[in-house]
Amino acid sequence: MNIAKRSLGAFSKRFYSSSKIVPKHNTIQDIRDKYNAGTPLSMCTAYDFITATWVNKANCDLLLVGDSLAMTSLGYDSTITLSLDEFKYHVSSVCRAEGPSLVVADMPFGTFESDISDGLKNAIDIMKLHSKVTSIKVEVGSYIKDKYAMRFIQELCSRGIPVMAHIGLTPQKVHSLGGYKVQGNKSLLQMQELFETAKQLQKIGCWSIVIECVPHKMAQFITSKLSIPTIGIGAGNGTSGQVLVISDLLGMQGESVPKFVKQTVNIRDIATKGLKEYITSVEDRTFPEKDSHTFKVKDDLWNEFLSSTNHK
Repeated sequence: MNIAKRSLGAFSKRFYSSSKIVPKHNTIQDIRDKYNAGTPLSMCTAYDFITATWVNKANCDLLLVGDSLAMTSLGYDSTITLSLDEFKYHVSSVCRAEGPSLVVADMPFGTFESDISDGLKNAIDIMKLHSKVTSIKVEVGSYIKDKYAMRFIQELCSRGIPVMAHIGLTPQKVHSLGGYKVQGNKSLLQMQELFETAKQLQKIGCWSIVIECVPHKMAQFITSKLSIPTIGIGAGNGTSGQVLVISDLLGMQGESVPKFVKQTVNIRDIATKGLKEYITSVEDRTFPEKDSHTFKVKDDLWNEFLSSTNHK
């Protein structure tokens, strides 16, 4: 008995001493608790360590590493051009930022369309990039027309991989949608399909759904019929929460933003002004200031140096 107790005690100590203390960040259960309490959820994109640090410091509930980084950070014309390797690089950078925000990572275009087994491998690879990656986000069309994406999502959920689905305007399918247009407002059939798609996604295991560019009434109705959180973008305030692209929200690329964006500040103008002030101070030699921005050497050492150079 005593031997067993001593052995158990030793094991417990070894187990405890080898455990790594990981900074706390939101879990899916934390998000569910907030949703069940009726408190709106906040979500914002981030694409690197700096923007992720801002999002975490602001205590945003969720942080999305979206494939929109293709256009906002890398200068591509669309999200479709983004490669998986480029995306992984940014996910890893985001996850190095400390803070509470639950990290959701997109499945970029081409990472699951060719084959479900390849898609599963890519999803697992993204999840394994860092322990902070808690969920995958997958864009999906109508449950009737996009049976493949529905099947892929079901495969992910059946393997215990948390999935946030994305319906309505899905940028990866912009060509098949005929452009960046509001969804669920053209016909009764389209509205019915959108609603049924949301219900099917909940049924197959999605823990939340992003609803993009859908009429307010439609998004509110869908939200009221589901028992999982909905995150709206251009879908009104009847959803469980909101998500915005950080470069739109903070004016990092100027004042031209989509209708549904509330721009809280114009960082591009602030940054440009700061850079102009810097350039002016360089040109007029007011920067660097001798006392504020430079380093010193002791006079006796400096004189010794000068004397040594005079003999050469």
